[in-house]
Amino acid sequence: METIDHTTGNPVANVLSGFYKNAAVGASGISSLLPEVEDMKLRRELFAQRSYYEQQKQSIRQQMAEIWLEPMESGKVARYWSNLMIRMKARLGMTTETAAKLMVEGTNMGMVQLRQVLNHNPNIPDDLHEQGEKILAHEQEYLARITPYL
Repeated sequence: METIDHTTGNPVANVLSGFYKNAAVGASGISSLLPEVEDMKLRRELFAQRSYYEQQKQSIRQQMAEIWLEPMESGKVARYWSNLMIRMKARLGMTTETAAKLMVEGTNMGMVQLRQVLNHNPNIPDDLHEQGEKILAHEQEYLARITPYL
């Protein structure tokens, strides 16, 4: 599992970068998985979650620009391995259950990384911490919607 870099010295930049990475990796993973998913209800969930991630990326990019920061395109290793794993599973036959399992695993990893970035950067404004908690709550709700497909 790729870890989030906490060494910039700017906790706000660290947290916003972590939020952005979560959204970027999530959107990329879903984009790779969607062509392999035939179950229309699960596809609908994936499309909705990808839209959420794309909105998050745009919003976080704007937040960062307001304080003269630019998101680094981190998470390339995570995206590469995620896409490779999806392609390998697809060759073996992607079932609805397999697709849901991949999404549950990816979402859980993302939640761990989000929690780490919040825990490793305690000196952030309350509104940024609340934003992280809202993202985590959304991820938890998403898990509740996709676990029935397991």
